[in-house]
Amino acid sequence: MRKIITFIAFLLNSIVFYAQEYPLERKDSLEDTSSNKKTNIDFYFQAELQASKRKEQPFHSQFQINYAQFNIQGDYNKNLSYRIRFKLNRSFSPTSLDNASFGMDFAYLTYSFGNRRQWEARVGKQYVMIGSYELDIHPLYEYIYTDYINYVINPFTTAFLLGYKVSDTQKVGIQFYNTQNQSFGDYLKSNGFVSGSFVPSKLPIGTYLYWQNSFFSGAFHTNYSYNISQFAEGYYTHMISLGNQLHIGNHKAYLDLMYAHQGVDHGLLLSRDMGISRGLPENNYVMEKDILYRGIVSRYEYQINKNWSVSAKMGVELSGSQKKLNKHLRTNYTYFLSGQYEPFITQDFRFYFAYIGNTIEYSKELSLPYKQLHRVVLGASYNLPVLKINK
Repeated sequence: MRKIITFIAFLLNSIVFYAQEYPLERKDSLEDTSSNKKTNIDFYFQAELQASKRKEQPFHSQFQINYAQFNIQGDYNKNLSYRIRFKLNRSFSPTSLDNASFGMDFAYLTYSFGNRRQWEARVGKQYVMIGSYELDIHPLYEYIYTDYINYVINPFTTAFLLGYKVSDTQKVGIQFYNTQNQSFGDYLKSNGFVSGSFVPSKLPIGTYLYWQNSFFSGAFHTNYSYNISQFAEGYYTHMISLGNQLHIGNHKAYLDLMYAHQGVDHGLLLSRDMGISRGLPENNYVMEKDILYRGIVSRYEYQINKNWSVSAKMGVELSGSQKKLNKHLRTNYTYFLSGQYEPFITQDFRFYFAYIGNTIEYSKELSLPYKQLHRVVLGASYNLPVLKINK
C-alpha cells in the first residue's frame, strides 16, 4: 500500500512540475469561441435474428434490437469538447449514486489546456481508463463481451480525469471515479444480494493510472492501466490491465491481459455461483472475500476487400478464491466467428452473420453443471450520421 501511495504522490508532483513548465496562457481562455465549432450527431443501430440453444433449454429464435443509441459529440472551440451517448432501449430512471440514468453511457466535458494543449481535464460520465482494446472496439462490431467487461469492471461511471500528452505518441494520466453507479445497498439488492457483515466504504472512489503509447509508425499500440478501489469498508481491489493492438495492412488484432485481486467480489460474478453451490436462496447471496480473476482475450479481423471482412475472437477467464476452496473455481470461454458485408463504401452500414459461443465450467468444489451457449445470428448495423456541423 505504501508503494501505491508513493507512486500516486510522485505522479501528482510530476503534474505540478509540468504545470509550472507550461503555464496556462491567455490564448487558452474559454473567451476564445471563434475557432472550429463542430457538432456530430450519429445514430447507432443494430438488429438481428437470433437462433440460440442453451444447455438443458429448448432451442429458440427471435428478432432483437441490440443497439439503438444516439451519440452527440463535438468541439465548442479548440479547447472545449463534449460527448453524450444514450441508449433508447434502456431505462432513463436515475441511478441512486451519480444521478445519471441507466441508459446514459456518456455525458462529459473535456477541456484541453497548456501552450501545446498537451493537458486535458475531463468530468462527467465516461469510460473508465481500463487497459482494454475489447472495450475500445465500437459496440456495433463486438458481438459478445467477456466477464471482465460485463462484471469485473464498471465500464461507464462518473469520474474526473487529468491526462498529459508526453509526446505525439504517448499519453499518461490519472482518473478518479465512482466504483458503482448505485449506492451500496441499492446495488446489492438489485442483484439479489444482502450486505451481510459488509458496510459501505466511506470513500467509494477508485483510481486508474494509465499509459497509452504507439510504436512503429502506429502499427503497434499499447494501453496499460493499474487500478485501486474500495467498495466495502476495509477491502481493496487491485487490477492490472494490459491492452495490446497490432494493425498491419488489412490485418488488425488485439490481445488484452487482465488480472484482479478483489478484497470483496463487488462484481458479484463468482459470489453468485458460490452462493448457489452452498444452497443459499435467491435474493440472499453474500459477497465473497479475496477473489482472484485472471483473463486473456484476443480478436483478429481481416479486411478481404472493400466490401467483405471476417473476424474471430477468443477469451479465457479464470476466477477463484484465494482463501476458500480453490484459486480456480470457474472458467469462462468466450468466442465468435463472423463475416461482414458492407455494400456502400462511403457508409458505415453492414450486414453480418456470426456464430457466437460461451462455455462456463466449474471445479469439483462447486459441484455445478457446466453452462453452454450456441448462437447463430444474421443482422445489420448502421452508424447513421444524422447531423454534421463544421463552422
